[in-house]
Amino acid sequence: MATVREFLDGGGFDWQSGIIVWQKADGYAPGWGAPISAEAIDKDHPILDQEFDAGYGSPTCPRFVAKDKDAIYFPDQYDGATSSVKVWLDISRYLDIKEETPYPGGG
Repeated sequence: MATVREFLDGGGFDWQSGIIVWQKADGYAPGWGAPISAEAIDKDHPILDQEFDAGYGSPTCPRFVAKDKDAIYFPDQYDGATSSVKVWLDISRYLDIKEETPYPGGG
């Protein structure tokens, strides 16, 4: 099981400068469901700690996008497995080959 908080923590999200937008979606799989509401949430919102299956199957991770002073974060699904993507705002960081360019769904 996974949580959005774990995804954000794993990506190095800066909780002090960050903003998170959550879109509540219809249906059992938010990744396939249409958004029915949207709100900016704080670090204490319960959706951040709601467990979901990040393994193979339907995309049950809540719909979110987050931004801090350095990057943007969002969920990704490949072959049924869900993970989180981080995109640096300073594109010049990708001139260092240790910082791979985003490639959602790729390796």
